[in-house]
Amino acid sequence: METVDLERRLTRRYVDTFSHLDQWADAGRVKLTPLRQVRHGNGYDDGGTYIRWAKFPRNTPVDVRALEDTLSHWGCHHEWDCCGCQSISTSVVHRHGRRVVLSTRVSFNY
Repeated sequence: METVDLERRLTRRYVDTFSHLDQWADAGRVKLTPLRQVRHGNGYDDGGTYIRWAKFPRNTPVDVRALEDTLSHWGCHHEWDCCGCQSISTSVVHRHGRRVVLSTRVSFNY
């Protein structure tokens, strides 16, 4: 399992491509299982869909929003299409106590 430091996005003044300019706060740590592919992409602009489990430690609140904020990365800084930059969108699909199932979609700017 991989341990990840979580951050929660406090402000949303900027589009996702420039989210690093927003205010963020530390939100603890979480353990993640490796990604497992559940749907293959088309090999061009669709990188497929993956699932994984996240497990929060007992002394950390289960912060679903921080998990999604930390593991999602959208867009690029280019002014043109076809650059191939990767976008990752992670969302929580199920919560069971301190364990959370995540779905991650990968796409490319083509």
